Amino acid sequence: MRILFYLPVITPWWFSNIVVGTIRTLAAEHEVYIMVPPLWQGTGISRNEAPHIEALPHVHWHLLNGPGHPQLRMDASGEDDLIQFVEAIAPDLTLCRSADMKTPARFPGTVRYMMEGGAPPFQLGNQEMALKTQLFDHGFTPVMEPDVAKALDRAAQELWDDMHARLTIQPRDEFLRHARLDCSVSKGRRIIGLPLEYEHPENFFSQHHAFASNAAMVHAVAHDLPDNATLLVTHHPLTERHGDVSEVNAAIMQHGGRVKLLSRSNRDNLHGIAARDATLSMTKHCDAMVVGNSKSWSICAALGTPMVRLSSAPTADWVNAYDNVQDLIRDLDGGRARVADRAFAKRWFGYHILNAVLDPIAPDLRAQDVIARVSNPVDPSRWTQAMARYRALNPPIALSNYPVQESTYA
Repeated sequence: MRILFYLPVITPWWFSNIVVGTIRTLAAEHEVYIMVPPLWQGTGISRNEAPHIEALPHVHWHLLNGPGHPQLRMDASGEDDLIQFVEAIAPDLTLCRSADMKTPARFPGTVRYMMEGGAPPFQLGNQEMALKTQLFDHGFTPVMEPDVAKALDRAAQELWDDMHARLTIQPRDEFLRHARLDCSVSKGRRIIGLPLEYEHPENFFSQHHAFASNAAMVHAVAHDLPDNATLLVTHHPLTERHGDVSEVNAAIMQHGGRVKLLSRSNRDNLHGIAARDATLSMTKHCDAMVVGNSKSWSICAALGTPMVRLSSAPTADWVNAYDNVQDLIRDLDGGRARVADRAFAKRWFGYHILNAVLDPIAPDLRAQDVIARVSNPVDPSRWTQAMARYRALNPPIALSNYPVQESTYA
């Protein structure tokens, strides 16, 4: 089989920790080609990645270092020379780390996008990934035979029960107090959560954001909320660590007490293991959430929190996401706000964890394990191994040691 890795927005961390392991596994049995640009704006490879290249001499490496290589990050669909080069390779399968879907759509063969495998509130490995048919298509599962779907539902129930048993989210009043919101959020006010996405020059996936910036999203959502609502915002942890949050913070200040930031200093006051995840706690205790393309949507699905999804990317029907804030507020006021279908939520998490995600550095990973994620997306024969991987990441805990709050949705 001829396999192409097309990596225009690969970061050095993703390359070293995720993709190299996948390349090594596939190259052991198949003909592998790599197309990657030089390092620019945090994406591409540099001399620091040379040891990985030298360790794989039987792989065909192609450094896309022409003067127009920055454009690869956004849209190279008009680069006919690039398309012709791929056509000459004639890959059977292309694995992309690309923020641009127009260019890979012109490639021959099957195309999949390598995306983060995380599905919070489930705890999965940081290096796990999933192979997607398109970017940010949330909640979709392949068509399954009825008996396979029933078996998956049984396995998913075990995962679901384990996840809910592990949640250590504070009671609402305690969360508000530790988040320092009790002075501005009183009974009768709604809390609408807004977990922001990673904002940094290296994140070219931001071109699919519904807004020009996170600050613009804050302004737009705040504008659509009624006077009796408070917008509670969390920064993406990578933005706090590597980016610039000043524009968002300034936007929040412009709205006075109607918009609040659950900042890092606030979160330091939250106790418990899972309660340290600000978005998880916020999702549990807010009246509804507004999300874009981030993984926060799956927390809403797991906890039964109403959500608005502001994105042009598709969302599965069972998620029951609103596409605007006004309709959400109307249904909240009427006591009929939609939430994700619980049965389908369980099935999606079961499909994702037991079938879709893979660990590229697992010592027992085989080439056929990667390819089967494409050719046979639902396969009961891989569930036992996947469940064992999940159990290794989530060993039994003494639940009596933690302040567990049961979810009425479970």
